Amino acid sequence: MKRWREDLAAWAQSLRFSGFTVIVVVSVIGGALILSPNISTFVQQRREISQLRESVRQHREAVEAIDAERAQWRDPAYVRAQARDRLSYVLPGETQLSIIADIVLPAESDEETSADLTQVERNWAKDLATSLIAAGSAVPETPSEDEAARSDE
Repeated sequence: MKRWREDLAAWAQSLRFSGFTVIVVVSVIGGALILSPNISTFVQQRREISQLRESVRQHREAVEAIDAERAQWRDPAYVRAQARDRLSYVLPGETQLSIIADIVLPAESDEETSADLTQVERNWAKDLATSLIAAGSAVPETPSEDEAARSDE
């Protein structure tokens, strides 16, 4: 360890600096100190510009997607297709088929299937009125004598 220090000291003593070398080194260090805040600001601004450009690109893509959707909604065929899909609308004279897949049949079944369509006749107004009457006339249960005696205790 001592040998290392002696070598370093010998090396430092062997260096010869001229006045010009000192001026250049001091000028370079001073220039770096003067320019470092400006360089930092420049790098930060470039980063912000990059982020803003990315934001603008994303917003342009969103606007293009909205414009494309708006153009679709101007097409009567698209509007008609959406009304059929979303609202289950049908044109006059058409019959709508609703498929309910709530029953899972085994792979091998002995049941016969029919190619004929069946139509279920149902009076929804009567069913609604019956449901309202049943809900309105439901009488709450009165507690039995045993339950009343327990609650008094």
